[in-house]
Amino acid sequence: MNEIDIKGKNSTHQGGKGEPLHDWYPYLEGFSSDFVKGLQENYFKKDSVLLEPFAGVGTTPLYLARNNIDCYYCEINPILRHVIKTKLDILKLPMKKKSMLLTNLESHIINIKNINQTPKCDILKKNYDILFKNSKFFNPENYLKILKLKKYLRDVEDGITKDILDLSVYSSLLKSSFLKRAGDVRYRTKKDLLRNPVKNVIDCVIDKINLISKDIENTDTYKFRSILLADNAKNLKHKDTINADGIITSPPYLNGTNYIRNTKLELFFMEYINSTTSLRYFRDRVITSGINDVNKDTDNTIMPEIKETYNRIYANAYDCRNPKMISNYFNDMNAFFEGAKKQLRKNAIICLDIGDSIYANEKVETDQLLIEIAKRSKIKVIDTILLRQRYSKNKEKLSQKLLVFKT
Repeated sequence: MNEIDIKGKNSTHQGGKGEPLHDWYPYLEGFSSDFVKGLQENYFKKDSVLLEPFAGVGTTPLYLARNNIDCYYCEINPILRHVIKTKLDILKLPMKKKSMLLTNLESHIINIKNINQTPKCDILKKNYDILFKNSKFFNPENYLKILKLKKYLRDVEDGITKDILDLSVYSSLLKSSFLKRAGDVRYRTKKDLLRNPVKNVIDCVIDKINLISKDIENTDTYKFRSILLADNAKNLKHKDTINADGIITSPPYLNGTNYIRNTKLELFFMEYINSTTSLRYFRDRVITSGINDVNKDTDNTIMPEIKETYNRIYANAYDCRNPKMISNYFNDMNAFFEGAKKQLRKNAIICLDIGDSIYANEKVETDQLLIEIAKRSKIKVIDTILLRQRYSKNKEKLSQKLLVFKT
């Protein structure tokens, strides 16, 4: 690997901190644009067509868009799809329309500062009561302002302006709540609250609009082709073939992170969830990565490649869902490889960022198991690069690796 270092911080979301558009929505599971740049320059030609099946907040599509490289992508979380769409729309926007947009945002900041004059959104309040019942995620002042912000945003007609304002609000919800992200969203401890007090939601929203406005001022206009191929990467085998030259992606780690529940506040605000079964609908469709993704209907076929690992977890599991989670994860990743094979031309390259795991005090060598499972789709590994060392909650050494495959 030359010129651009893909290791260490660059293989994490932190590596892109400060870049225009990167800080609009915090996403710890992502990587930096330098990571994408390093892979693109080392493994692909300039005119390659690439696929990003787990697009997250859009780091890969955005880097490729800025470099006039065609990209197809998938993302199952509607909040993250909204983040990607909003960023891509900004990259396409002509300079004259950017100037008009910035003027619009300035006027909305004034209105948001006076949000108390706006009535609250009764529909959003009703949804909160259905979804979260008696749970108190916000203090009364912030909760009322969130309901008022929703009512205000319903009347915003310009599409890109509304997208930015929506993003500015839902990306501010966690900071203005009693919650934090730690594998899953959970209540902050007293120590957490002393160290990082709950923020005023209006201040957070205005700060985010100002950040986005500054980024828009510093962003050129680009011509590119970036297409949402499918929401669910597990369904790629059911889509028409695009004959892409390769893949740059990081699938969910088998680490218990609940990628849907982690965005439940955002999903609530954008009204993607409005019933007690809404979250389950999304969780049932994602790549299984934690025990809460397991249900009685998920495929529990135990592939021969993972049988030894499955048996070790089964013998020592503290939760009966643990071994099923293991089998479900690799079944889902097998479906991904099958779909990837269909979407790629012959001799295409797949760059896969992945980490290993520990469950029931047993190591799960995710990278090695994926290498074996990929063989089912006639996809072979041609390189393995250690990106960084990680550590489990119990201080066990884990690793993050880049697997490079060829079809």
